[in-house]
Amino acid sequence: GVVCPEPFALTSNETCVIKYPDTIVDIVDPDLPPYSVIYPGPTLTTFPQQTIVGSTALFDIRNLLGSRGSHGL
Repeated sequence: GVVCPEPFALTSNETCVIKYPDTIVDIVDPDLPPYSVIYPGPTLTTFPQQTIVGSTALFDIRNLLGSRGSHGL
């Protein structure tokens, strides 16, 4: 018999959230007291993913990504 290495697929993702600062606009009207308007800054959320597909004959995948990935086929 021929011994074939086992295939594997490893994926991981981590949420990345970026919150931009608020914008403050000062309003000055000669007939009214001055006041400020606050516009909330946008929040951007991304979900970057990493996927590795290969064979167990190449290397031990658990050492490559540690506990960040999940092992499956």
